[in-house]
Amino acid sequence: MELNDYQDQAAETDVLTGDDDLLPLLGLAGEVGQLIAEYKKRQRDKTGYRAFREEVHEELGDILWYAAALARYNGFNLDEIARENLTKTRGLFRPPAQLPPHDRFDSDAPGDQQLPVRLTVTFVETEETTPRGETLQRVRMYRGDQPVGDPLDDNSENNDDYRYHDVFHLAHMAILGWSPVMRRLLHRKRSELPTVDRVQDGGRAAAIEEGLTAYVFTMAAEHSFFTTLAHVPPSVLKTCSKMTSHLEVAARSAADWHAAILTGYQAFGQVVENRGGVLTADLDNRTLSYDGPATAMDVGS
Repeated sequence: MELNDYQDQAAETDVLTGDDDLLPLLGLAGEVGQLIAEYKKRQRDKTGYRAFREEVHEELGDILWYAAALARYNGFNLDEIARENLTKTRGLFRPPAQLPPHDRFDSDAPGDQQLPVRLTVTFVETEETTPRGETLQRVRMYRGDQPVGDPLDDNSENNDDYRYHDVFHLAHMAILGWSPVMRRLLHRKRSELPTVDRVQDGGRAAAIEEGLTAYVFTMAAEHSFFTTLAHVPPSVLKTCSKMTSHLEVAARSAADWHAAILTGYQAFGQVVENRGGVLTADLDNRTLSYDGPATAMDVGS
């Protein structure tokens, strides 16, 4: 039976009053609660209770009925919901290596205003004393012997290694083909396309990227920086999409964001462990690789 056929036939047995969403919502909650109660019975009497599978079968049917009612009250059909759910879950749980190629956002810009297809940078950490007498751990990023951006410290009373957060901008650039921050640092803003320069590469877009990077970092800290979690919480991906919904990166999927975040945190863990290192962003292959610890030859080559 097709899901839409089920939904149509289930409507014939709907004796709920009106189209109040609360009634199917309460029904869903009740049926899930009943499943939990049945599971408790099984846990309490592992050998004596034999009805669990039959109860699961029946309660899942009731859950489907209430789900069909709630969908119908809101003008949806179950086929559509099922297709979109599969698209979302495939995006959330597909390994990054399976991401398809994507079109470049800056393909119509002059070559010197495009993000580099391949970029190798070196992160170097030093301990410095400020004019105020503070001793800080700072990180500098170099492209060859040329500094990229300013030296960064954690800007925090706690040592949380956020001074390495440009790694995440590199991951956005490599996996998403998007990073207003890296465009600014690399002097690759699309100045010959005025509207694009103002909207996509401007200060607001860069601030949004910095903001979502800080937000994801806060969430990652609650999950061991994704070293023990194979998947980014869907709520984090949804927030990233909402924060960038008016920008060109809105064309990227949840799978793209998922890959960008996990790739960034893998590289982040490597540079933090080695107190620096060499990273290569490859936009064609959509990868960000850790090439090894930094050496004197890496800065100045």
